[in-house]
Amino acid sequence: MSTDPNHGAIRHGFSGAMYTRDGDNRVKVVMPNGLTGFFDGIGQWIEGELYDVDPQMCVWVSANRIMVSHRISKQD
Repeated sequence: MSTDPNHGAIRHGFSGAMYTRDGDNRVKVVMPNGLTGFFDGIGQWIEGELYDVDPQMCVWVSANRIMVSHRISKQD
């Protein structure tokens, strides 16, 4: 298991924010300046000091995917 806090995160191309899945239908977003917020799977604010995020990134990150379904995933 990785100890990297950004393990599995996706960086937003314009804002530089890191989007990480944080449980079912929950996304953690950390801005480069350290502001952090938690949002649901469609980008609605749950908690934190960050209130505005890209809702499409929240949809993408929160989607329930099978880990081995990706074409570059290790296949056993």
